[in-house]
Amino acid sequence: MTNDSRLVFLDIDGTLADENHVVPESARLACSEAQANGHKLFICTGRSMPKIERSILALGFDGVVSVAGAQANVGDEVLFRHLVPPEAVDAADEYFRAHGIEAYQWQGADGMYISEGYRRYLESKGKAFDRGEFARFWHLIDEVEVPEGFTLGQVIHVSKGSYFTGPDPDVTFEQTRHDLSAWFETVHGSYDAISPNNGELLINGVDKGTAVRDVAARLGYRIEDTVAVGDSDNDTAMLKAAGMSVAMGNAVHGIERFCDLVTTDIHDDGIANAFRTLGLI
Repeated sequence: MTNDSRLVFLDIDGTLADENHVVPESARLACSEAQANGHKLFICTGRSMPKIERSILALGFDGVVSVAGAQANVGDEVLFRHLVPPEAVDAADEYFRAHGIEAYQWQGADGMYISEGYRRYLESKGKAFDRGEFARFWHLIDEVEVPEGFTLGQVIHVSKGSYFTGPDPDVTFEQTRHDLSAWFETVHGSYDAISPNNGELLINGVDKGTAVRDVAARLGYRIEDTVAVGDSDNDTAMLKAAGMSVAMGNAVHGIERFCDLVTTDIHDDGIANAFRTLGLI
């Protein structure tokens, strides 16, 4: 693939869409114009496919990398899908119980499997899990039927986990990352405002960075012709893998220190300004 066409990967939360899950008009127009100029645009998100608003998918991206790099789709075609090993799900569940971590979820192509604590959190935020466009994809872990002789990990098919503790946890994020390292790569999650220990549990050896490389190879792009745009620690692998990395002006966790470009805030035309600087539009 020539340098005339770039392969662009965009995180959703804090990058493409704001805290209210709204895509700014400037970002929508910039994405459409970049595609008209011959560039390919992929969403690259920690969310599973069922957890992405139809309104975002309807913007017409060329593909979607979901569950933090574990799955990639081009239309109805699944380019690849990685699953969390059953023993890893079971180990994390045991760890959560041992440390009183009540709010957690597992995500995959079949939907979101949530703990009772996570359900209570959703309801406290006015986000009833059993209503709206995502309702059929939410499953309470306590209601999952696990046949005798089987474990939860053997029954559900998921590609990523996430969790957050209460305000005074008995383990730090660094301890949790260490304790679960045999099964997961744990990165900072998006719940910093409510929890000092929150994270995303990624399959070891699979992340947004491996997805960038794999999708580029599948579509015939050189890695030098890839662009990644993100705003937080869970975008680090993607940003470091891409040929050009862009941090949003509202970036957190210090990712701007290693990015090639820092654009403006999401509410100040961040995507559009980045695309102009890079010559995509």
